Amino acid sequence: MRQSNHNKIVEKIYKKYKNAVNMNYTELKIWSKNPESRKASLSREPIRRNLRLLKKNKSDWTLNDVKDANKTISYLARAKKIKRAKGIPKDKLTRNEIAMRNWAYNNYK
Repeated sequence: MRQSNHNKIVEKIYKKYKNAVNMNYTELKIWSKNPESRKASLSREPIRRNLRLLKKNKSDWTLNDVKDANKTISYLARAKKIKRAKGIPKDKLTRNEIAMRNWAYNNYK
């Protein structure tokens, strides 16, 4: 792939990714140490993937990073549509809210 096409793709997906997530590297790192973070996602991979993407400079992104960012963009687009069930106390995170945090989105932020 020519460099200019690569740069255009990275620029487009990087921007979409940054618009989809709302946690920074430090926030996600702190969250990953919270025992609650283990209560929703099947694996730690979403956390590891997003920590890597959040830490990496845009200029260093590869097409694999674009692929991984698209996973996050796609997951969050679906997860954000799920409404919180009635009757759940406000101080208790739902499985969906926990999963979204594992994917670098805090809906209480």
